[in-house]
Amino acid sequence: MDDAHKQAIIIRGAVTAVLVFAGFVFPLLWIAAAFFAYTTFQAFPDLEPGTPESMYRTRQSTMTADDPEWREYFLAACESPAETAFLEAMIKGYDLKPDKGILVGAGIELDMQTEYKPYRLDFLVNKWLVVEVDGAEWHSSPEAVERDGIRDEFFRAKGFAVLRIPAKVVFQKPTEAVSSVRAAIANGRPAQKVAAKVAPISVAKTFTNSMSAFGKFMDDVDAHVTREKAIQEALGPSRQTFDTEKMVIDSGLENARKAIALEDELSANPNLRKHFEDYHAEFEALLKSTRSKSDCGQSATITISPISWPKAHPDPDLNATIMDMHFKLHGDRTRYFNEVRQQISKDPRLSPHVRSHLENLGCHSSWKEISMKKDLFSLEAFLKEIEAEGGGGARNNPPPS
Repeated sequence: MDDAHKQAIIIRGAVTAVLVFAGFVFPLLWIAAAFFAYTTFQAFPDLEPGTPESMYRTRQSTMTADDPEWREYFLAACESPAETAFLEAMIKGYDLKPDKGILVGAGIELDMQTEYKPYRLDFLVNKWLVVEVDGAEWHSSPEAVERDGIRDEFFRAKGFAVLRIPAKVVFQKPTEAVSSVRAAIANGRPAQKVAAKVAPISVAKTFTNSMSAFGKFMDDVDAHVTREKAIQEALGPSRQTFDTEKMVIDSGLENARKAIALEDELSANPNLRKHFEDYHAEFEALLKSTRSKSDCGQSATITISPISWPKAHPDPDLNATIMDMHFKLHGDRTRYFNEVRQQISKDPRLSPHVRSHLENLGCHSSWKEISMKKDLFSLEAFLKEIEAEGGGGARNNPPPS
């Protein structure tokens, strides 16, 4: 990752931090902060897969071919007679000589006992060919075969090739063991995984792109807010009317059920009725005496405006949405009043209590609506009705309220 790429990531990170803190004042900025955090994360390049050369640690040695004991030095590093026999065959077959801790010959480099965690290699040829010399004592059991298979797959996944040579071949036919190495080298190195190079990021360009994306995001937010505001302005009054109707009617039904339950209890107990009527008379007298002259005889009323037809919006798509939502509101309202009528029809004793409650609140129109059974509102039926009446348009023919 070059300096320009690093600088671009730093700038994105700084912008993200600023937006996070600013979000405590303007919470919507946290959405922008999340966007910048995501783009910052995406800007980090993928780690390049390691090559075999970069994954192991070689043995350090200053031994040279001029040292008369160099052969003994390398043979002493072998951990089994089979490994010793293989190394002697390789030194002879390739005329290997020491060079900076490894043995080098014509077209070949041989390292040994190379550490590659969690394993250690018997031999490593040309930095990519793993050579393992297998003794029958340690590599013939089913468990050992399975263990060796796992080890081989590990190295192949890392980009190595693996060659296993039985110990008996090394002892009986050492030249055949060397030929196996030659054949493996001739087959070539396995294809290496290549990481996609990340193009350098221009600081100015990334800042411009980020600002452009942020600007588009804010435009989308503004458009959404504007749309919701227009819908609220168009449907707000009708929604308020319906909500108020439900509030007063639901409270009327609740009070009616309580009154009926009390009446049933008093009817079952004449003595209780007498005490209740006495206490109720005293309470009414006390309540009447505490009322001031200014509010005497007055009760709170609730004004419910009739549902109005929304004004046409200049945006055709938004206007269609408003109309659709308005028709849905009418359908919900019709269903609600039908449910109220069904409740009252199941228990006619509710009717006088609900009516008295609504009329005391000044909501005569709500009781009138309950008294008049209506079919569920249908947009299709509404449009057919307009057509049958000779047109006129929806503005002049609002749906029934």
